Amino acid sequence: MAAILGQGILSRLKCLCPRFSTGPNLLYVKGISIYPIHAKSTFRGPAIDDSNVEIGVTSDGKTVVCYHPSVEFPYELSQPIPRPDPLTNPPETHDQVLKDRLSKESLKNKQAPTIEELSKMFYTTKHRWYPIGQYRMRRISKNPPKDRK
Repeated sequence: MAAILGQGILSRLKCLCPRFSTGPNLLYVKGISIYPIHAKSTFRGPAIDDSNVEIGVTSDGKTVVCYHPSVEFPYELSQPIPRPDPLTNPPETHDQVLKDRLSKESLKNKQAPTIEELSKMFYTTKHRWYPIGQYRMRRISKNPPKDRK
């Protein structure tokens, strides 16, 4: 069963199995790594970390399945989620949030991004962010020709 798995998957599973030792239960894969052979299709995690994680292989041997149960937490140690009082704190509307974020006082202290930063942000050249000069504006025809009918 373990020989069916690819070497990449087995090498990932090797870090989960710290109990490697020499003995008759070992399998030599492609002359590189040694992995234990298990008769079962599931393997429990190491006893060191006291986890309930189980690792298994499907019957065709192509898929590795891991089961991670949620950790139980005592109710006595939990705390309630703080919720605002609706009588004293009215909910904010979208307009209030936008006005707060875009107020002139908050924008005064912020510095505009430089041309280099804009070029990196939008994946363009630096020339895109410079203003168009008078020479180029004069070359653009103001009255483009009408399409043919």
